[in-house]
Amino acid sequence: MECQGMRVAVIGAGRSGVAAAIALHRRGAQVAVYDRQPLDALPHAQRLLQQGIPVLAETDAPNEVQGFTHVVVSPGIPPTHPIFGLAARAQIPVWSEIELAYRLSPAPIIAVTGTNGKTTTTALIHHILQTMGLPARLCGNIAGTESDITLTEAAEVATPEEWLVAEVSSFQLLHTHTFRPRIAVITNIREDHLDYHGNWEAYALAKAKILANQTPDDWAVLNGDDAGVRWVQQHLPQSAAGKHVYFSHTRPTVALADGELNLAETPMPALAGVHGLENALAAASVAAILGCGKAQLQTALQTFRGVPHRMELVGEWAGVRYINNSMCTNADALEHSLQAAPKPCIVIAGGVDKNNSVSQLAHTLARHADYVLLMGRDGQAIGAALSEIGFTRWEYVHTLERAVARACAVAKAGDTVILAPGCASFDQFRNFAERGERFRQLVQEANACAV
Repeated sequence: MECQGMRVAVIGAGRSGVAAAIALHRRGAQVAVYDRQPLDALPHAQRLLQQGIPVLAETDAPNEVQGFTHVVVSPGIPPTHPIFGLAARAQIPVWSEIELAYRLSPAPIIAVTGTNGKTTTTALIHHILQTMGLPARLCGNIAGTESDITLTEAAEVATPEEWLVAEVSSFQLLHTHTFRPRIAVITNIREDHLDYHGNWEAYALAKAKILANQTPDDWAVLNGDDAGVRWVQQHLPQSAAGKHVYFSHTRPTVALADGELNLAETPMPALAGVHGLENALAAASVAAILGCGKAQLQTALQTFRGVPHRMELVGEWAGVRYINNSMCTNADALEHSLQAAPKPCIVIAGGVDKNNSVSQLAHTLARHADYVLLMGRDGQAIGAALSEIGFTRWEYVHTLERAVARACAVAKAGDTVILAPGCASFDQFRNFAERGERFRQLVQEANACAV
């Protein structure tokens, strides 16, 4: 991609904004980066300044964009931000970082999106490709893992022989124009991020953009059981022409290069419950497209270790299991998490309810939990909703530290203590990964209470 003559305003100095700014700068574009945070609060600012890229801190965006040819927005920039109105009036295109990455990449892309399960599915696809001996890079929105590199960073070093296996979010897809994965995967589309998109339909249409530019040479792997995915298919533009492959947990057999494999009868240590089976079926469908054999897939499923903060077994002490599922940030994820969790379970839940789903969270907890410890901004509201439906085995303990201490006090041999918040983390933590790491630390420090 030729960038000479481009003048780009990058909005946001986080991971994706920094990656986009550096990639554009290397190719001759004139770039300026804007961020509302002060300079000393931007960990990557010095890296940008050292390369001659100006960083305008404590500035949301330029006052006017007439001097720019493009705007690149970070995922956290809400649709109501004034930059979108400025760009629209000046008829300047707005790109997400993954739009830039697609234009830069010499390698084909496998892109995975969905409300729940997308990180595990993405990591599993990458693991299967490695087992098959295919060169692949894991990238994208894989927060909280050692593979936390942007699609742009991966695209810059990729070769045409490799596959880029990327998790992509609705925020990133919203501002794509030509983004066209060779294989697109949608795990499911439920209610999430309604505080950002405004309503479910807008959220679902953003997810649908992963399919919008596909041609008959491309593939789409879709959850055939999911009502949200079916709705998206009905609202795709007529130009979307990828070949569609469907998976279903009610028909868990995958046709591979050398025969069929029933995943419900295949050992998958890190993929528990219906949700784990769906993730495995999505990944296996991609593997089938790429010519995977039965033995290769069985080996990959049996050796997959899972992803941090997604049903991660922290350990077992005095007969009590501790599971870190900090990535559980919505009501649908909570339902799947607790369906898969060994019973009886003591659930640590709460935080910021981003989808107005207090009642749904309470009903899920009442169905599956033996005891509930609530924390965070909306923990008390969830507790009140539990009481309204007659579930009284709950406490509001405010913080994660108190929740772990209380869980250690009430748990007995055979119980499972699971962090499954069902809520966002940003009332008490920077992100879900920090929350999960703190839970892991607290559990390990508290082992003495269970010995």
